[in-house]
Amino acid sequence: MKLAFLTGALSAGVAAAVLTTLLIWVVTVLAGSPDPWSIAPFLVALAAVAFGGATFVAERIAHRRTLARKRAKGEPWAFRDEG
Repeated sequence: MKLAFLTGALSAGVAAAVLTTLLIWVVTVLAGSPDPWSIAPFLVALAAVAFGGATFVAERIAHRRTLARKRAKGEPWAFRDEG
């Protein structure tokens, strides 16, 4: 399960980085100045790490809650160790 959470977090981080780059490009075009690109590396890295980390945590919380619901219902497969 951790591998699945990591791949989800990685894809969320990449998507956030791409969208942040697009946003910086739009701001650069609208401003007519290349100045926004000076902060781009910091913003892109920050967005990737923040969204990737938040996605990983959210997936773990959702998985824990799903398992808790299964145990509460008494479903037989709820107690199986999924690794």
